[in-house]
Amino acid sequence: MQILIIGGTGFISSYLLHILVERGHQVTITNRGKSRPVLPVPKGTRIQTGDRRRKSDLESVVRHRHFDIVYDMVAYHAEESRLAAEVFRNKVGRFIHCSTVSVYMVSDNVRCPITEDQDQSHLMSYFPRNPFGMEYGIQKRECENVLWQAHDEKIFPVTVLRPTYISGIGDPMIRDFFWIERILDGGPLLVPGCGDFAFQQVYVEDVASAFAALSENSQTIGRAYNVASEEIFTLNEYLLELGRLLNRQPELIHVEQSVFDDLSFSTSPDGDVFPFNTRRTAIFSLDKIKQDLGYGSTPFINWMPSVIDYYINEFNSSSHGYSDRILELSFIQSWCKYRRSNRYRFTNE
Repeated sequence: MQILIIGGTGFISSYLLHILVERGHQVTITNRGKSRPVLPVPKGTRIQTGDRRRKSDLESVVRHRHFDIVYDMVAYHAEESRLAAEVFRNKVGRFIHCSTVSVYMVSDNVRCPITEDQDQSHLMSYFPRNPFGMEYGIQKRECENVLWQAHDEKIFPVTVLRPTYISGIGDPMIRDFFWIERILDGGPLLVPGCGDFAFQQVYVEDVASAFAALSENSQTIGRAYNVASEEIFTLNEYLLELGRLLNRQPELIHVEQSVFDDLSFSTSPDGDVFPFNTRRTAIFSLDKIKQDLGYGSTPFINWMPSVIDYYINEFNSSSHGYSDRILELSFIQSWCKYRRSNRYRFTNE
């Protein structure tokens, strides 16, 4: 097939590009050419530099050409999706949009397991600490709304994939490394809240394979799909499993969420700190993607060792917020002393 990827050098799209090329498709990627590719661009890939927010640049990609599939991996605002719908209408066989489970998690009213039809649940009050990204989820909803309004099975057929937290080599959020680095330094781990809220992450190669499979199945036209790991962890379980893979036994120190939120190091301008779900359970239904695509996820124990090896032996930076690690450890010491003191006082009273 003739395939266009808007993006093509980012986290998911780099893996997708390799899968598509390996399957013999002719792939063109278009982006601004300013970011270093997560993976080397395969030989034979056509590269067209341009800004997806500029209409003339998008039009130049499809001028005198027809694509069987267009993957939009980098639409974050409604106007970007609106422009894509305008330019590619009548000019592509399929339009596949990369969305996110955050479209659900900006609502208080979702019910687990979260099914694909819960994407329009009433928005919660604006909550900047939403672990799924408040603004991000709202904007991705708006992108989807634009595309569903433009969807037409004959002239602009749309499919949407909604991944959860994505992990793997090249992850720009480096969420797993936040915990790996702290387990390896031997200090206790500060865990916001009880650590018992369940969540799913997903391996990047599973996401890329799901995107590739969508292009090969016309049954998926007009549908949205969740993609996540079949394994479900609480944060406590995730940290202990990660510790086992690192041959460590991390000590978990829990602090009430309200206390944690007031700590100076509970946020970082660099990116996510204390990542993954700490505020409520979030389990996503995989029934549709299993039924239509035969989806199955790679077990955590099979993919995480290679990610650990990458971070230990190749990654040359620290995780987000690690410069404040001394403050974390100091707080843990004070918090444990405070809790011991309170327990002693309560016992003697």
